[in-house]
Amino acid sequence: MSSANSAFYKKDLLPVATFAVVLLTMPFWFKFIGGYSGLDTKIVIWIIFAIGFGILLGYMGFLSFGHAAFFGTSAYFTGLMLLHFSANILPAMVVGIISGIIMAFIIGFLTLKRTGIYFSILTLAFGEMLHSMVLSTLQDYTGGDNGLTGLPTPMLFGLKMQGDNVFYLTVIVAIVMYYIARRIIRSPFGLMLKAIKSNQVRLEYTGVNVARYKLLGFVISAVYASVAGSLMIVYEPYVASEFLSWHLSGHIVIMTVLGGVGTLFGPMLGAAFMLYFENVLSVTMGEQWLLILGAVFMLTVIFLPGGFVEGGSKIKKKLMGGDE
Repeated sequence: MSSANSAFYKKDLLPVATFAVVLLTMPFWFKFIGGYSGLDTKIVIWIIFAIGFGILLGYMGFLSFGHAAFFGTSAYFTGLMLLHFSANILPAMVVGIISGIIMAFIIGFLTLKRTGIYFSILTLAFGEMLHSMVLSTLQDYTGGDNGLTGLPTPMLFGLKMQGDNVFYLTVIVAIVMYYIARRIIRSPFGLMLKAIKSNQVRLEYTGVNVARYKLLGFVISAVYASVAGSLMIVYEPYVASEFLSWHLSGHIVIMTVLGGVGTLFGPMLGAAFMLYFENVLSVTMGEQWLLILGAVFMLTVIFLPGGFVEGGSKIKKKLMGGDE
């Protein structure tokens, strides 16, 4: 029992505590690197999204180009609940997240029958179908191109969810979600996800129900996207149609690859970098920031396939005098 507790403290408590300290102190140090109030909340929301996507891509080996489907579905249902039911965020977020989970079961069941590029294209197709429906068939409910507007100020236990209130709510959720992700990855279920990435066919020959593990892994990833989508509406009470677009799906892919696939820290680092780059550094770079970002992405893929995490490991080895 003592050895198990020791392993817990070393492998889970310390990283989670460090993560919590960094996020909770963010309003104090973020301004010294050019950040501003509100951007820190947005970064934390995208970090939640990136953690979930990192589980799917980094540990299960499935690249989805349609994860905006879950982010956007949750965002729309959260917004509709706030608009037509109550300004209380609890029922709104519950309905939003459940809607994203249901959508994940449907899309996962239909797309996970394929692997590789076929899976990726299928997820992209489903994501674009939903985006098209929002702009046409469902525009009476979604607002079409204008998005879902006129939402009331979100409330929680009588508190207006604005400014610091939203930030600390988001941070608490992020800490919990990060801890859960760590426990998932180190669990027998997480080992199954890694085995699927390694050799799915061989795993099937052992009698494992691979389809069930793939679907559950896909849904877990979608839960993180759904939580992020719901929190985005609490942060900014407006649902944009872009929340379902392939651009948003592409953003999360770039963030994950930049940070480092195969880790939980990498996607979080990539999300923070890209949001900071887009909202702070782009101010001094002007319209050329996308060109620079593209160059950074290209160089990372070519020279650092493991992303920023690999770069950090190489720097650490050099500083410690280790061999390459």
